[in-house]
Amino acid sequence: MLFLPEDVFDLCLDRAKKLMGSEIYNSWLSTASFRSFNNGVFTIGLDSEIRANFVTHNYKVKLEELLREVSGDTDVSVIFTHVPETLSVGRMNNSSRHELFSNFLKPGYVFDRFIQGPNNRLAFATAQSVAYEMGQSSTNPLFIYGGVGLGKTHLVQAVANHIKTNHPDKTFCYISSEEFLTMFLRAMIPNKNNFMALESFKDRFRNSHYLIMDDVQFLSNKETTQDLFFHLFNDLYLRGRQIIVTSDRPPHELEPLAERLISRFQSGMVVDIKPPVLETRLAILNQKLRDENIVLDKDIIFYLAETVKSNVRQLEGAVNLIAANIRIQNIDLTLENVRSITTEYLGASSRRLNPASITSSVAEFFSVNPNTLKGKQRKREILVPRQISMYLMRDLTNLSLEEIGSFFGRDHSTVLNAIKRINSMMADDTFFKRKIIDLRESLLV
Repeated sequence: MLFLPEDVFDLCLDRAKKLMGSEIYNSWLSTASFRSFNNGVFTIGLDSEIRANFVTHNYKVKLEELLREVSGDTDVSVIFTHVPETLSVGRMNNSSRHELFSNFLKPGYVFDRFIQGPNNRLAFATAQSVAYEMGQSSTNPLFIYGGVGLGKTHLVQAVANHIKTNHPDKTFCYISSEEFLTMFLRAMIPNKNNFMALESFKDRFRNSHYLIMDDVQFLSNKETTQDLFFHLFNDLYLRGRQIIVTSDRPPHELEPLAERLISRFQSGMVVDIKPPVLETRLAILNQKLRDENIVLDKDIIFYLAETVKSNVRQLEGAVNLIAANIRIQNIDLTLENVRSITTEYLGASSRRLNPASITSSVAEFFSVNPNTLKGKQRKREILVPRQISMYLMRDLTNLSLEEIGSFFGRDHSTVLNAIKRINSMMADDTFFKRKIIDLRESLLV
């Protein structure tokens, strides 16, 4: 996604607020405003010398890290000023507005570094096809779905990196649905000099040859944003532009997403990515170990591949943990040591994100007996926690609807209805939504 510098700064502030907490953010950064961007330097205005000095000494390094992460540019820096804007260098002039950022693309997310296996081969071939030939009717839109950490983002970023490297005449927008929503809401606010106008926001997408959106499921319950995305989708599609979206579930499970959007998603190519099989996990581990310049015996690699089964991200996390222990403690890489290093990491994840642990956490939260959630009672005080458990299992694990239903002694349609019901209740009741968010966060701690 190509962002103007002021957009990058706005997204940086959003992330800073989440990291710092509202109280600290409101005390020091709530008055921050974008002033200019020249030669890789952001100039940010604050309303007092005290704030400018405090932020410089305490938050400059972290904010620069966030700016680099958001912009994809490792060379940007930031300075803070309390000089009134009318006396400063002023807002961006027309020439500096042409300085755009290629946002969030990781150089390593290319096709050559994507490990193929039976779990992802069709998704890989289709993504590569749309990178080489834009807008084919049979693969437009391309809808890729699968659980967390299975490689969806790697594939769609590989498309963007291919375009960036091999087709400088073509433009692309790569953005998550949450960032799309944030930018859209800002574009709707009138008379804010540092915010885009709505038409300018739309033009960013209309002028792209490729629109790539990650995690489209987060557009659920956002009717106005869905409506805008629907019209952008149609406009791009009719002009032969390529649309690629990812999701954690197939289109028909995305309700309460508007049915006309679901229908559009289903009109092209829908492919899934499943958890990697053993041979694929071994190949992924070997690639990651080469990247980290770590040599392990075959029995250790096989142990890791056999133990870590759920997703690619967890496999990479295990190698990162081993690498960190090597740097810090310089330990011998025996099977016993590797097992000791990874047991807590892998065990905690396994305990935390499985049907029994999720059900127990939900039951404890609502002060009910976990066994009753697997029973037949349909009293509200039992039914709602049971539905929440199903919702969280679908959200936090790679279990299918059938597998979740089997745990509760139900069929997949019961699980799907439970998920729809919880989504609807969250949309209607902010207090209930907060409960679900708290529960989810407690499981991810």
